[in-house]
Amino acid sequence: MKKIAFLIFLLLIPSISHASEKKIYVAKIEGTIGRGTENQFEKAINIAEENGEALIIKLSTPGGMSNSMEEIVKKIENANVVVIIYVAPSGSYAFSAGTFILMASHIAVMAPSTTIGACQPRILNPMTGLPEKADEKEINAYATMIKSIASFRGRNESVAEAFVKENLALNEEEALKAGIIEFIARDINELIEKINGTVINLLGKNITLNLTDAKIVSIKWGIRDALINYLSDPQISSLLLIIGLFGLIFGFLTPGYHLPEVLGAIFLILSLYGLSYIGINVAGLLLIVLAFLFFIVEALTPTFGFWTTAAIITFIFGIMLLPAEKAMHEMPTEWFTSFRIASIVVAIFFTIFFSYAIAKAIKAKRRRPSIGENELVGKKGVALSNISPKGQVKVMGKIWQAEADENIKEGEEIVVVEQKRLVLKVRKV
Repeated sequence: MKKIAFLIFLLLIPSISHASEKKIYVAKIEGTIGRGTENQFEKAINIAEENGEALIIKLSTPGGMSNSMEEIVKKIENANVVVIIYVAPSGSYAFSAGTFILMASHIAVMAPSTTIGACQPRILNPMTGLPEKADEKEINAYATMIKSIASFRGRNESVAEAFVKENLALNEEEALKAGIIEFIARDINELIEKINGTVINLLGKNITLNLTDAKIVSIKWGIRDALINYLSDPQISSLLLIIGLFGLIFGFLTPGYHLPEVLGAIFLILSLYGLSYIGINVAGLLLIVLAFLFFIVEALTPTFGFWTTAAIITFIFGIMLLPAEKAMHEMPTEWFTSFRIASIVVAIFFTIFFSYAIAKAIKAKRRRPSIGENELVGKKGVALSNISPKGQVKVMGKIWQAEADENIKEGEEIVVVEQKRLVLKVRKV
């Protein structure tokens, strides 16, 4: 009996040691902050909360959607594990929404030659397609938010406020001196060494980080997170909406192909999925619908480009006004430029296409009707049956009722001498 108990004990030793093994989870997050980033933070925090001592997020971002940033800040502040935001590697930055996330972390760390700050909210000027400083009400709201986050983590409130009001940016040395970050570290190993033994307030309780001999575990991301981030980008979701609407309209106007309306429906659903996280400006949506109506009016009542010109202008304004303004407050500056270029390119593409479609419509409208005319007179064909005096012939690839003043045998070559609506009078060649 003792031998059996001893064997069971030996078998349990690996599982006991495995359960007691300390783990530090490390996740890498880069690019524009969106819904996908929000999912990544949630996934990483949930994994680390189960059996991790700490979670390190290597962050490099130019900024992103403000609503996603706010959700990420909430997740960090309510996490039951120590979250360390590490702006790395060297040459990286965490601007706009990224700085808010850094300020919310339990421990903020930067690698050498990195930058943070520049959090002033921006709006899109539909006349130029370029970013502009938001109004004072919005600036004050974001300044109060970041001050509250800084106060909660015991960081410099006045510098945090300057990030928003003055668009201040700091390198790692300046941030450390200003009391915005706690450490500067060249790599993960140095970071762990520096934060080991740090006392952290975690959900109201002071804990001491004990990371000695802890195992570093990397968290990997799937395709789904990247896809959601793309779909929740206001630029991509807006363009998908345009393509989706266009596909549906084109499909309904050209029945029988099915592909345009199927693709249109798919793109429309994907765009609505992305826009559900961003929010829609009703004015932008109405302008886009109005632009399509202008194109249709041009096709039905050609006015030599008047309605097309109105549609192009309305279309560009509609695209740029479509995403909810608040979502774009913390988007990177270069994003606004790319959004403007993409909007113009799409408008030009649709203008060319609709101009072609309108030209074809005008040509078709001016074409004389062919039914009842003698356009088949002189065309040759073949008798499909004996004609005596009536039968069937095949002319121009179509089957017609025919009559003749002579007997014509099946298979003989014929020529049309007269067309009486849907009946052809023929003779032998």
